[in-house]
Amino acid sequence: MKHLYAILLVSFISFFNCAGPKQDDLSGLLLLLGAGGPSNSFHCGQTVANPVPYSNYSAVPAVLASSSDFITAAGGNNCGSASLVDNDDGTVTDNQNHFLWTLCTAFNASPIQLYDYISSNCNAGSVVTADRNITQSQAVAFCESLTFAGHSDWILPDAIQLDTLYTTSNPFSLTPFGTKESLKRLSVVWTSTQTADGIVHTYTSSTDRFVAAAKTANNVASLICIAKL
Repeated sequence: MKHLYAILLVSFISFFNCAGPKQDDLSGLLLLLGAGGPSNSFHCGQTVANPVPYSNYSAVPAVLASSSDFITAAGGNNCGSASLVDNDDGTVTDNQNHFLWTLCTAFNASPIQLYDYISSNCNAGSVVTADRNITQSQAVAFCESLTFAGHSDWILPDAIQLDTLYTTSNPFSLTPFGTKESLKRLSVVWTSTQTADGIVHTYTSSTDRFVAAAKTANNVASLICIAKL
């Protein structure tokens, strides 16, 4: 009877894990139940389905008035403080949250490309139009089709996942990213999170932590991608 229950449970979870979107991670629940303890298969991030129920804005463009209220509306911050290691291959590992990040942002030269992290140091020069010329739908498609550093499971991070890179003293420039510029240089990248009013991108200044851009083809930013370890 116990074996039959286990088989039914595995079948139930597997069905929903396959049917759900790419960012769903019910496999973590399966391993937790099977092993009876914690596992690296759990990954933090947004737990509330899009659109996130948040509509409190303080400026135009739509700066989210309260970062903490927005994170609560997205399901709460279930991430730990990032523990980042530069792998010197164009990726950064977060050992705390079991994520792999692309080190460099992308630019749109038809097609979209990641900056070369070695020869150009993630392009430490001045920001040009191509650096912020990617729509959110293009960002999603780029990450999901990316094969890089031995991974083909890249996705566009949600707002809570991207917020793990935020520090109040020097936003989005923790050592591996700041040394080789990337987010520190560009300062605005897409997330997969949406509110009723728009798609959220993050970090436009030291104070504007989250911004919800209107859902039109004209809204552009850059991207970094994330994979789960």
